Amino acid sequence: MKRVLTSSLCLLILTLLAPCVHTQELSGNIDEIVHAFVRLDQFAGCVLVAEDGETLYANAFGEADKDHHVKNSLKTKFNIGSIGKVFTGVAIMQLAEAGRLKVTDPASTYLEGFPWGDGIQIHHLLSHTSGTSNYFAHPDFLKKMPGIRSVKDALPLIYDQQLRFETPGAEFAYSNSGIVLLGAIIESVTGQSYPEYIQEHIFRPLGMEETGINYLEDVVENRARGYTKTPTGRFIGNLFMVPPPNADGGIETTVGDLLKFDQALYGESLLSSEWKERMFTPNLDNYGYCWRLDEKHGNRVTWHGGGAPGVSASFKRYTTDRYTVIVLSNYNGGAGGVASAVEAILFGEEYELPTPSLGEFLYQTMDREGVQYLSENFDTLLKENGYVVGSSRDLVMLGYVLLEEGKVEMAVEVFRQNIRLFPDEANPYDCLGDAYVKAGDIDSAIEAYTKALDVDPGFVSAKKLKELQRK
Repeated sequence: MKRVLTSSLCLLILTLLAPCVHTQELSGNIDEIVHAFVRLDQFAGCVLVAEDGETLYANAFGEADKDHHVKNSLKTKFNIGSIGKVFTGVAIMQLAEAGRLKVTDPASTYLEGFPWGDGIQIHHLLSHTSGTSNYFAHPDFLKKMPGIRSVKDALPLIYDQQLRFETPGAEFAYSNSGIVLLGAIIESVTGQSYPEYIQEHIFRPLGMEETGINYLEDVVENRARGYTKTPTGRFIGNLFMVPPPNADGGIETTVGDLLKFDQALYGESLLSSEWKERMFTPNLDNYGYCWRLDEKHGNRVTWHGGGAPGVSASFKRYTTDRYTVIVLSNYNGGAGGVASAVEAILFGEEYELPTPSLGEFLYQTMDREGVQYLSENFDTLLKENGYVVGSSRDLVMLGYVLLEEGKVEMAVEVFRQNIRLFPDEANPYDCLGDAYVKAGDIDSAIEAYTKALDVDPGFVSAKKLKELQRK
């Protein structure tokens, strides 16, 4: 009898320990892959993985401020870029559920001075099928950017742009402008500013105390500063490059606050089941109402990403298994690779360890072996190390970074290789001309610009060539 009881007790202990062992193994594997990105200096930020609201893994890496060597922590507030759109989507659905608007209403019903008639509905704005453009692309945006401090400040730029297509609902075209218009509709319906509404109806009820709209001049505790890493390993701060926050994105938050929001979406404190289902119903391009939607790993995945110079974020909800993966980074492009690797670990798939970017690899090779070595072995080096030059743009960025840092010989070689790979494009010749100008070799610059014009007679090289010939 004692032996039977002992065996039963052992079985019970093993049963209770199994989830702990699984969690420890999962946490160890996630920690290992994230550190691989950190060692290459490709990631700084926070990673949180939860199952049914219970945290399986949470850790912070790198620095929030490189000037003052302030470390990232789980309390660090990150700019989440376009993930902010999901809050706008929830806010609109709250107003629809309350009967204060209909998603089939024309946007013009609520927006004075709306220039495109009554055909564009709120539904089209929510689903990126309105045809509205991106106000970031307006010629005056950079000049106006420092003064944009509200939804209304952005409207003149939006209304001054042409529609991408004339028939609402005919196409999917991702539009920051369309989401800002939703912010303006929220203000029109409620009489509150957009920040006031989402604070009162989303952040405050959920206890998201570390979340809000913060501007460049605001003093914000625990705020991460964003950085872009050049192929040469230099970091550039994003202080004056990031668009100001608005209804289309730019909110600052923590991984913990996003988990609170994630869990609220499983209940009905924000929206009823009926209105959540409408929000998560796919339209064109598998996009719901301000949410990206996927079917993956046997799960319905509701998610969004965010990016800007020095801003990178991923927020994924695997709603069948109740997994949540949140990756927030203050490095340009830092979140995507980490989020993909964590997803693979969660669902038992293979994943690749990170490697230096193409630009870093080419620069490091030239720095270590010399420019001539790269010139003689370019194709072999790429093939043996698994790199591919997908387009001429891949080498253009590296070349101009090298020019900016005074590494002119390296830049010339990069642009020469670009011409060899893409001889039928004008831009590689134009870039080489710029490098020769920097080197003081005007005859070679004129020759390069002339070749660019042979490929495309209307290319910008014409102006540069004329200026050199005049001098």
